[in-house]
Amino acid sequence: MKQKLDLCCALIHDPDLLILDEPTTGVDPLSRRQFWELIDDIRAGRPGMSVIVATAYMEEAARFDLLVAMNAGQVLAIGTPQALMERTGTDDLDTVFIDLLPEEERAGHIDIVIPPRTGDGEIAIAADHLTKYFGDFTAVDAVSFRIHKGEIFGFLGSNGCGKTTTMKMLTGLLPASEGTADLFGRAIDPNDMEVRHRVGYMSQAFSLYGELTVRQNLELHARLFSMPAERIPARVKEMLARFDLEEVSGSLPDGLPLGIRQRLSLAVAMIHAPDVLILDESPRASIRSSVTPSGRSWPTFPAATA
Repeated sequence: MKQKLDLCCALIHDPDLLILDEPTTGVDPLSRRQFWELIDDIRAGRPGMSVIVATAYMEEAARFDLLVAMNAGQVLAIGTPQALMERTGTDDLDTVFIDLLPEEERAGHIDIVIPPRTGDGEIAIAADHLTKYFGDFTAVDAVSFRIHKGEIFGFLGSNGCGKTTTMKMLTGLLPASEGTADLFGRAIDPNDMEVRHRVGYMSQAFSLYGELTVRQNLELHARLFSMPAERIPARVKEMLARFDLEEVSGSLPDGLPLGIRQRLSLAVAMIHAPDVLILDESPRASIRSSVTPSGRSWPTFPAATA
C-alpha cells in the first residue's frame, strides 16, 4: 500500500517521464504483480509516457521493452530481454546477468544447490497453537509446527498475513496471547540469555546503528552477545571477509547501497555463530543472486533456519 501511495504521489502532476527506483523491493509477489498491472493500465491511457525502472527482480525485468545491465557503475549490455538471452545463449535473465559479468568477477560462481535432508534429527523450534491478538484482531491464529536442526523452514504469504508476528513471538520480542513456543526444548523467555545467544535474528527493518561504521556495528553486536573480548577482532575480520565488506568497513551504513546494508545486517545476525538463524523477509532482491559482486558464492548455514 505504501508503494501504491508513492506511485500516486509521483503521478499526481501527470508527468511525461516516470522514474521508479526499485519500487517493489520487499513487496510480496501478488502485490508486485498488481503494481505492474497498475503501471500497464497507466501506460495504456498515456502511451507517450516513458518509464525508467531500476530493479533487481529479473522476472520484472523480463517484461520491460529495453534493458540496461549495469555492474560497478558501468554498462554491461543494452538490449531487449530476448536479445540479451540470445546473445548469452541462456533462457533466463538471472543467468544472463551472471554471464555478462567480467570473467574475474564470475570466476568463482557456482549454482546454489541445497541437497535434500535425510532424517529429522533434534527439534530446534516447536510451536503449539501459537496465537496473537491485537485487540479484536487476530494476527496469528493457532499456528503449530516443528523445525528440526539443520532444516530450512520457510513462511510463505502476502504482506500482513502474520509472518513477522510469528517470528517475533519465536524470538520473545512479542508475548503470545495463546499457545506455546519452545527453543531447544525450553519455553521462550526473553530474559533467558542462554537461549537467546543461540539465536540470530535479522529483522524486516534494518536494525543497524547509523552512527556506527560497518566494523563498529559488528564489534558492538559481538559484545552484546557476550563474546570473549579476545575473540572479537578475529571474528569481525572473518565476517567482513565472508560477507565481502572489507572495502566498506569504515563506512556508515546509511550511506551504503541497499544490498550491502542487507549483507551487513546478515553478518550482524551471524556474528555470534547462532544455532538458529531467523530471517524476516531479509534476503530480498538485492541479495538474491547466487553470486556476490566479487564473484564469491553466498555462504551456506548449517543452522536451523526460519
